[in-house]
Amino acid sequence: MVTVSTQNEPINTYLIHCSWPVCFSLSIDPELSLEHDSFRLFAGESVTLKCDIRNGSVTDWLYEFNRNGRQIAPITANKSFSMNLTADLGGDYQCIAHRKGLESFTKESNNLTLSVSADTATIPEGGRVNLTCSVEDSASWKYDWFIRAPDANKAANRTNAAQNFISISEEGIYWCRGRRGNPAFFTGHSEIFYIEKKLSGHVTVKLQHNWTQVFSGEMISIRCEIQGGRNNEWEYEWRTTSSNAPPTQEEHSITASVSDSGDYWCKGRRGLYSSTDWSNALTLKVSYKPRPRAMADRRVITVGGNANLTCSMENSAEWEFFWFRHTSNFSEIQVNGDGKPDRVISISQGGLYFCRGGRGEPVNFTDDSDVVAIENRVSSRAAVSLHPNWPLIFAGETITVTCGIYSGGNADWVYGWSKPNSDTVPTNNGFTIINASASSSGNYSCMGRHKQDLFSTTEWSDVITLTVLERRPKAHLSASRGVVPVGGSVTLICSVRLSSSGWKYYWYRGRKISGAEEIESSSAGEISVSERGLYWCRGGRGDRLYYTEYSDSISIDRIDTNRPVVTRQPNWPVIYYGETISLRCEIHGGNTAWAYEWMTTRSSKLSTQSEVSVTVRYSSDSYWCKGRMKSALQHATEWSFAFKLPECDRRTHPVLTVSPSWLSPGASVTLSCEVEHPSAGWRFYWYKAAPDLHSYLYTYEPLPGSMRETEESSYIIHGQAETAGYGCIAGRGDPVYYSDYSEAQFVWSGDFHPSTAVTVIPGRVQHFTSESVSLKSDGNFSEWSWMNSPRQRNYNEDFFNLWNMYSSIYDIYSHSPYNGVYWCVSGSGEFSNAVNITIHDGHILLVSPVHPVNEGSSVTLSCKLRRGNFTATVAFYKNDKVIQNGDKEELTITAVSKSDEGFYKCEHSGEVSPQSWMSVKYELNASTSSLPVSLLVGLVIGGLLAVILTMSLICWCTKSNESH
Repeated sequence: MVTVSTQNEPINTYLIHCSWPVCFSLSIDPELSLEHDSFRLFAGESVTLKCDIRNGSVTDWLYEFNRNGRQIAPITANKSFSMNLTADLGGDYQCIAHRKGLESFTKESNNLTLSVSADTATIPEGGRVNLTCSVEDSASWKYDWFIRAPDANKAANRTNAAQNFISISEEGIYWCRGRRGNPAFFTGHSEIFYIEKKLSGHVTVKLQHNWTQVFSGEMISIRCEIQGGRNNEWEYEWRTTSSNAPPTQEEHSITASVSDSGDYWCKGRRGLYSSTDWSNALTLKVSYKPRPRAMADRRVITVGGNANLTCSMENSAEWEFFWFRHTSNFSEIQVNGDGKPDRVISISQGGLYFCRGGRGEPVNFTDDSDVVAIENRVSSRAAVSLHPNWPLIFAGETITVTCGIYSGGNADWVYGWSKPNSDTVPTNNGFTIINASASSSGNYSCMGRHKQDLFSTTEWSDVITLTVLERRPKAHLSASRGVVPVGGSVTLICSVRLSSSGWKYYWYRGRKISGAEEIESSSAGEISVSERGLYWCRGGRGDRLYYTEYSDSISIDRIDTNRPVVTRQPNWPVIYYGETISLRCEIHGGNTAWAYEWMTTRSSKLSTQSEVSVTVRYSSDSYWCKGRMKSALQHATEWSFAFKLPECDRRTHPVLTVSPSWLSPGASVTLSCEVEHPSAGWRFYWYKAAPDLHSYLYTYEPLPGSMRETEESSYIIHGQAETAGYGCIAGRGDPVYYSDYSEAQFVWSGDFHPSTAVTVIPGRVQHFTSESVSLKSDGNFSEWSWMNSPRQRNYNEDFFNLWNMYSSIYDIYSHSPYNGVYWCVSGSGEFSNAVNITIHDGHILLVSPVHPVNEGSSVTLSCKLRRGNFTATVAFYKNDKVIQNGDKEELTITAVSKSDEGFYKCEHSGEVSPQSWMSVKYELNASTSSLPVSLLVGLVIGGLLAVILTMSLICWCTKSNESH
C-alpha cells in the first residue's frame, strides 16, 4: 500500500466512490445517471449528471436538478448538468421533470448518492508544504510523483526520485507510486491528496437593506464582499441552511419568501484549488407579511369637524403608510395619493378607511389593515312625522310614518330607521302600517345617508312616539231629550270617548238586525232629528276608512199633542254613578197653570212640582209625568212617554301629566288634568300627594292644606324647589260630584330640602357597572323609605321601587343597579331632594355634578375611562353640539349662568358617554309663592274630604231595593 502524507502529520485517505447499485437501479420516469469514466470520483474532477425521460418526447419536459433537496440549478430545457467536484459536493442528487404547459405536473427521478473525499491540506498564499510518499514493509524504493494542476491535465511531476518527499507551493491534486528493480516493478497509485491554496482577504456577507426585519414579497440582495483584489478576479461560492440555494454570483437578489430564512456563508475562489476562508454567517429571517392597525380618534365627524386616523405597526419608522377609502359602491380611493404617505392623516369625509405599509424598490406592501368606519354628519336635519297625527291609534287603523330631511331634498338620500318592529327596515323616506297593532307601538326615529356617499349622514331625528290600543273604540250616542216636542226636534250627539281626533260620524235609524237606514254623516258630531224611531251611530276616520263599534241605540218618541215630555238638566253626555240630575216635566201649548204628577218604576208618587232631583244609581229606572189644570183638576194630560235614566258609568279617573318632570330651581312646572269629557262642566282641584309609607302599595291622598281649585284643566307651579308628588280630581254639579283621584305624578328637584338632603358617594351622576355607589341622607330621622323611579317605565313594571330601611345610607350596587331618580322620605313624610343616577356598562362616562350648581360659580366637567389613558382628543357636547374639542380631558365653565343649563356628554376615540343634565339655580324673591292660588275655605275642604271618603266605594250599576 502506498500512502501520501505531509511532512509533519499523517494525512487520512478518503475514497472517492459512487454507490453504483443505486446509480443503475431501474426507476420510474425520469432516471438520473452519472457520466464518468471511473467508479471513483475525486475532488477537482468534472462530472456530468444526466436526466433521461423513458416515456414521451424529451422536448416535452423542463428539468430541475437538486442536491440534498435544494435546487442547485434553474429549471431549463437542458437535461444535463455538469459540475467541478469539490470535497463538500457529496450528497444525494435528484432531478425533477416538469411537463411543459403543465408546470404543476412533475415526475421525480431516483436518488443518486455521490461521495467526494480526499486528503486535504492548505497552502497559505506565498507559502509551501511538504508531501511524503512511503511504501510499507520494504526498502530500496524510488518514487514517481503526479499532479493535476488547475492549468494542466494528469502529468508526472517527478519520476524515479530517490527521495520520498517533495516540497510544493502550487495547489492541485497530488498522488504518488513506488518503483524498484530493473525492469521496474511499480506499486499501485496512492490515494489522492488535495492541496488548496488559501487566499488572503476578509469575506463578509451583507444585506442590502438595514431593516429590523424582512418580510415575504420584499426585493432584497445578499452580497458577498471580499476586501482585497479586484472583483472580476473572483468566483463566488455560497453555502446556506435555507431551503433555496443561492447562485454563484457575487450578489444574490431574491423576492424574499419564508423559505429563504436561514444562515448564509460565502467565500471567494480562483479556480478549483484556490479559495478564501468562509465568511461569518449572516442570519436571514423572513416573516410573513405584517398587517398594520388603523385607529381613529373619533368615529363620527360633526358638522365642520374632522377626525384623525393613525396607521401603526411594529417598527413604524421603517415604513411609509398609504391610506384608502371605500365609498358606497366599494371603489377604492387612495386618500393620500399626492406622493406624501403619512402615518397620521386628518379627514373630513365619511367612509370605510384602511391603510397599508410600503417600503423598498419596487414597493412591497403589507396586508391591508382592518377597516375603520367613519360617519360624517351633515348640516341637514331629519324629522319624523305621523300621518294622521292622532294622539291615539287603534288596532286595525292605517298610519304612514314619514322622514323629512330639511335643506337636503329627498332625491339624494337613503333613509335609516329605528322603530319597534325592526324585522324589516325600509330605506326610503316613509312606510305605511296597514293594520296597526300593539306591536307597532313605540318610538320612531330616522336619519339620512347620501346616496352617493353612504357615510355622510344626518343626525338621528328626535323620537316620535306612536301608541296603538288593541281594543276597537265604541261610539257613544246621547240625546238632548227623549221625545220630539210638537214642532220641534231632538239633538243627537255622537262621540268617541278615548280620542276625539279625526272622526267623521254616521247616524242610522231603524233596527240593526233588520237593516237600518243611514240618515246622515257629518264631522260635527251632532244632528237634529224630528222623527220618532230607534237611532244609533258610529265613527269612522282615515283614508282607508276605519270604523268604531256601533253605539247603543236610543229610542226617540214624538209628541203630536200636548202630552208632557220629561227632560233632564244638565244634559251632559255621560252621567256617573252617584251624580244628581234634575228631571223637568214640560207641557207644550197654552199658558195653563199646571199641577204635576210623577211616577217611576219604584214609586207612584214623587212630587207635585214641575222638576224633581234624582241621584242616579240604577240606569234601569224610568220616569213619567202628567199635568192637571189647577183651575180644573179633573182635566189632565196623558202620561208622558217613559223617560229612562241614561246608563250610568263608572267613576271617571283623571289622568295627570307633568311637564317638565325634572324641575330646575326657580323654573316652572305645568300640571294638566285630563278627563273623558272636558267640556261637561268640570272644575279641577290640585293637591300635593304623599305615599302611604307603611305598605308597599301606594294610596295617594292630599296633604293637609295643599288643595287648590281652578276652572282650567292646567295649573302652573312657580319656582317650586321641593321634590313632591302631585295629584288632581275633578268635580261638577250641585251638590258637587267628584271624580276619583288621579294617579300621582312626581316632580323631582335636585335642590336640597331644608330638613333632609341626599348626597351621592362618589359625587357624580354617572357610574360604571361594578362600581359601588352609595346614597346618604343627612336628616335626623330614625326611619327611612328609599325610592327609585326608573327613567323608562315598562307596562309590567311598578312605577316606584321602595325599600323601607332604618339606615340613612343606601347602597345601590348591593341591591340592584337601577338607572333612574332616587330620593328618600322620612318616617314623618318629609321628602328629600332627588338625585339622578346613571349606571353605565360602557368604557367612558362624564363626571358632572349631582346637585344644581349656583349661578356665578365655577364648574368643571371631565371625561373618565373605565381603564387605560386618553390617547386622542376629547370632545364635549352640550345638547348634542360640540362645545370643546382638544387634548384637555376637562371642560371648565368659570361663571355658570342659566344659559349653561342642559344635557352634556363627552367623546373619545369613537366612544361616547351617556348624557347628563346640569341644573343651574338662583335665589327666588322672598315674595314669590310656590302655590299662588288661595286655599279653599275650611268648610269646602271639610265637605270635599267627606265626599272623597264616599268615593272610595267601588262603583257598580246593579239594581237594589232602594227607593227614590
